[in-house]
Amino acid sequence: MASGQFVNKLQEEVICPICLDILQKPVTIDCGHNFCLKCITQIGETSCGFFKCPLCKTSVRKNAIRFNSLLRNLVEKIQALQASEVQSKRKEATCPRHQEMFHYFCEDDGKFLCFVCRESKDHKSHNVSLIEEAAQNYQGQIQEQIQVLQQKEKETVQVKAQGVHRVDVFTDQVEHEKQRILTEFELLHQVLEEEKNFLLSRIYWLGHEGTEAGKHYVASTEPQLNDLKKLVDSLKTKQNMPPRQLLE
Repeated sequence: MASGQFVNKLQEEVICPICLDILQKPVTIDCGHNFCLKCITQIGETSCGFFKCPLCKTSVRKNAIRFNSLLRNLVEKIQALQASEVQSKRKEATCPRHQEMFHYFCEDDGKFLCFVCRESKDHKSHNVSLIEEAAQNYQGQIQEQIQVLQQKEKETVQVKAQGVHRVDVFTDQVEHEKQRILTEFELLHQVLEEEKNFLLSRIYWLGHEGTEAGKHYVASTEPQLNDLKKLVDSLKTKQNMPPRQLLE
C-alpha cells in the first residue's frame, strides 16, 4: 500500500498549471508542457494558428496539441491509489468485530470503540467518552505538560544564566589574581635585579681595590727586598773574609 505522502508527491507531478487540479485528458504542446485538454483549448481559442504557452511563453502551434497516453495512465493510477488510501483509512476507522464506525474511546483500555462495543459488558463499567472529547482531554493534558516543561525550561535557562555569570565572575577573579601575581613578581624581579647589580658592582669595586692595594704593597716592598738582598750579599762577602780583615 502506497503511503499518503508518496501519493501526494505523485499528484504534484500531474497538476494542470492552469486549473491547478489533476489533469483531465492530459495533452502535451510543442514546448513539452502538459495541460488539461479543455484548459489549453480555451487558451488557444482566440489565436490564429499559434498561441503562447502559459508557462514558458513559447509560441506553439495550435494544431500540434497531442494527447499524452502515458500521463493519462499515470493519472489513472494515482487516482486508484488515492481511492485505495481512502478505503484503507475508512477500514482503519471501522470496528473489525462489528463493522461499525469508531465513535468512542475507552480510557481504561486505551481502545477505540463502536456503539456496540460501548454497550458490551467488556466496557460497560469503563470510563468511555466520545473520540473528540477524549482527544480534547488529551490535548488539555498535553498542554499542561507543555506548560510544566516550558516553566522548567525557563527555570533551567535562569539557572544556566546564573551559572554562566558565576563562571564569568570566577574567570575575571582568576585573571585579576594572575595579573596581580605577574605584577608583583615583575616588581620583585626588578628589585632583585637592582640588588644583584649593586652587589656585583660592589664586588667588582672591592676586587679592583684589592688588586690595586696588592699591587701597591708589592711595589712598596720591592726597595726593601733590594736593600735586604744587598745587605745579605754584603754579609756573605764579609763572612768569607780572612779573620784579621773580618775583625777590622
